Amino acid sequence: MLKICIVNPFEHGGGAEYQIGLLIDALIASNRYEVHYLTHFIDSRDRARGYTVSRVGDGGPVPRLGYLMEGFSLYRRLREIEPAVIYQRVACGYSGVCAYYATRRSVPLIWHVAHDTDVTPRSLVSERNIVRQRIEKRAVEYAARNATAIVAQTRHQAELLERYYGRTAAAVIPNFHPPAAEIIDKSGPLTVVWIANLKPWKQPEAFVRLAAKFSARGDVRFIMVGAPAAKMAAAAWREPLMQGIAAAKNLEYRGQLDHEEVNELLGRSHIFVNTSTHEGFPNTFIQAWLRNVVVVSLSVDPDDVLAREKVGVAAQTEAGLETAVRTLIDDPNTLQGYAKRGLEHALAHHSLANAHRLEELIRSHAARPAGGR
Repeated sequence: MLKICIVNPFEHGGGAEYQIGLLIDALIASNRYEVHYLTHFIDSRDRARGYTVSRVGDGGPVPRLGYLMEGFSLYRRLREIEPAVIYQRVACGYSGVCAYYATRRSVPLIWHVAHDTDVTPRSLVSERNIVRQRIEKRAVEYAARNATAIVAQTRHQAELLERYYGRTAAAVIPNFHPPAAEIIDKSGPLTVVWIANLKPWKQPEAFVRLAAKFSARGDVRFIMVGAPAAKMAAAAWREPLMQGIAAAKNLEYRGQLDHEEVNELLGRSHIFVNTSTHEGFPNTFIQAWLRNVVVVSLSVDPDDVLAREKVGVAAQTEAGLETAVRTLIDDPNTLQGYAKRGLEHALAHHSLANAHRLEELIRSHAARPAGGR
């Protein structure tokens, strides 16, 4: 049994945590690993675990100067566990601490890129606290330069890693999902959905404006899903957004839903709209494809997959977004064609076989001497 330590700020949350959960399932199913999960925010739900979870830090709010401030706590827990390999996902101060521990203790670190900005000099979010932003980014860059092996989600991320940090990705492994378990029922009203946490860089206001363009039509409904931005710094942006959502007569806001509820909604929906300015590889793309939902994206098209494989529409502008949605609404054959190609693409390129590829890569590094890249 190889002892593996998975390090991430959250045990339960967004797409990265879902991917980690699927990886853990693969690790446990192989019966080769003793799995430890180190995290600041432990999932409070009452559920069975096939692994050991331990808290990093005191479990309170994120430290004012970022996760690097919990470096001593994380380093101490790693020394206590003495893992044969470390797997870290979601770029933050923890990334740098794991790289430092791995270098000093000759333990392999597999660092998994979760977002394009992980491997560029820019940060994902511009914060008021510039000191925190710079500290966290320096820690991430240390990991980019010193991790034993780096896994990218897309070829574009691998190119960015090479361009900015002179590193070659050990593998490009797309995100993975199980087949849809829900009943797929498209007999209801034509439904356009937006699913993400409400953050400025996700641009939910663009979806509100899109819905307004169709306010005179009674044959289509718009649904938004996601938790409102919680940070006080986002209040000035959040309040007018929520007012706009409430005022939209053809837009239903359902708040935060769990993963299963999101998939059930997608099983009854027809078009999924992404309005983010940038992403890694959105899990929602795969969830939508697997449930015969057409993806229409304002800006994000990882590795040009939407345009190249014709599994969705890369709109590029809000005018293009409106045109794409209107065409899909008015032309059932075009809608069904995109949905069919999207499902075939997801089954071919985003199955759980990718989780096993990742497990094999982790095992191959754990089985060799850790020194050197």
